Amino acid sequence: RFSPTLGASALNAMEIAGIIGFILVCLIMLIVYRLPGFVAIIALLGQIGLCFAAVSGYFPFLNSFTMTLPGLAGIILSIGVGVDANIITASRIKEELGTGKTLDGAIQKGCSNSLWSIVDGNITILIVAIMLIGVFGPSNILSKIFGESTTGAIYSFGYTLLVGVIGNFIMGVFCSRLMIKSLSGFKPLRKKWLFGGADK
Repeated sequence: RFSPTLGASALNAMEIAGIIGFILVCLIMLIVYRLPGFVAIIALLGQIGLCFAAVSGYFPFLNSFTMTLPGLAGIILSIGVGVDANIITASRIKEELGTGKTLDGAIQKGCSNSLWSIVDGNITILIVAIMLIGVFGPSNILSKIFGESTTGAIYSFGYTLLVGVIGNFIMGVFCSRLMIKSLSGFKPLRKKWLFGGADK
């Protein structure tokens, strides 16, 4: 038999690992992508906030859930998807600046070129998350076959993954682009190297 504190210890360990991993990712994004990296960090924090708000029952149209290991794994995976979305956009902007485009032109072209790659990846994960929720949801016949603990774990993973991907659409696709374009309008920040261009 296992101690009842084993699950809590594993959850705490995963939370600590997730925080350490997030900090390291933030540092790398700041060093490599500079201002877009900073914007990505803000977008990711907003995405995490939306995830925990949805799980805690902050939104009246969503039920609250007890955080589990699979649920936390879903949030961490969705953060990875958010990092990917922001990195694709930042990389495209950096590439456009490398070709000699103006700052405004590079931002516009980089955002437009990266949009469908991000949307395509997010929609694929969105479909998978919806399928997990639909197949392994409450009162499903699979609960009798596999047991409620198994189907509940898969359902919580799918739910937090779904919420995280929706949060990424809001923060990583819409808000991060809006922030990048807004910040580029400030004269002190209109320097190509701040957006990943050559350091001149």
